[in-house]
Amino acid sequence: MQEMTHQHTRELDIYYNEHRKACTNCGKQFQDGMTAHLGYLADKTPAVLCDDCSQLLSETVVRYYWMKPKYEEVLPTAKLWRYMDLSKFISLIGKKKLYFPSLESFEDIFEGAKGIAERKEKWDNFYLDFFKQAIQTAPGMNPKDLTDQYIEENAVRLLSEMETGGKFERKNTFVSCWHCDQYESEAMWKLYSTNVKNALAIQTTCQQLYEALGKDPSIQIGKVQYIDFTKRFSAVNGAYWYKRKSFEYEQEVRAVVKVQKANSSGIEKDIDIEKLIAAIYISPYAPKWFEDVVYDVVKKYGLNKPIFHSEMAATPFY
Repeated sequence: MQEMTHQHTRELDIYYNEHRKACTNCGKQFQDGMTAHLGYLADKTPAVLCDDCSQLLSETVVRYYWMKPKYEEVLPTAKLWRYMDLSKFISLIGKKKLYFPSLESFEDIFEGAKGIAERKEKWDNFYLDFFKQAIQTAPGMNPKDLTDQYIEENAVRLLSEMETGGKFERKNTFVSCWHCDQYESEAMWKLYSTNVKNALAIQTTCQQLYEALGKDPSIQIGKVQYIDFTKRFSAVNGAYWYKRKSFEYEQEVRAVVKVQKANSSGIEKDIDIEKLIAAIYISPYAPKWFEDVVYDVVKKYGLNKPIFHSEMAATPFY
């Protein structure tokens, strides 16, 4: 088997992210447990190949143990909304940076949670048994060393390390949250602005967000899953893709990035504002003067984007 060169480039990582679902030669769909071979063909064209086609690579950069993403993918054309105050809008278009707060800084204490405390014993018992089995079947272990005490102590240690890892993950995982809907949301207007009369929303698509972030291969974009924590747990890895059912109205899509030892409650990522913003919507509760201010701000920063007064401000007849 050809040795891996590990000569990663940003462009190659982007290529893998965009073509990771199937072999780029024969079209075979990858499944959990399969091997994906990333590298270059003889003409230096990048490729992601299955085992049957891997011999076509002239350079194998890396092999991945293929696994389905922990998140539900979003259609590229799906509409995304971000509701904000004018000050945050000015900061966004002025600095051209998108703010990612850490999970630990969110008001929802269940961000990154595996489950509820009253069910922790069930979680612990399952993974203690899992670790005990893994220790006993680990290759290279001397059966004489596998005493009951050795197995128990190491299983407890692994469980403790997993819990510590979960706490660190809350510190080192940073998230940008978006509302996914074909239409604007009255609830989002009121929830995500300190003064709904002085609020606006930017509308984009998943593809635009991805491209505006420079197709950064370190950032994952996916849907949040809403679960009943009284009946199930989230996940050992990727718990930040799960929230409680009571938040289901948010219809959240999030962009997620991990930064080890960030020691910060938030980070900023460069963003291409022109690519990001498809349209700007003014709060249905905004007075005329606020609309004028928004137009002036957009003009000052040279944004050539359509501005709409919220459709919710339309006048009915009876």
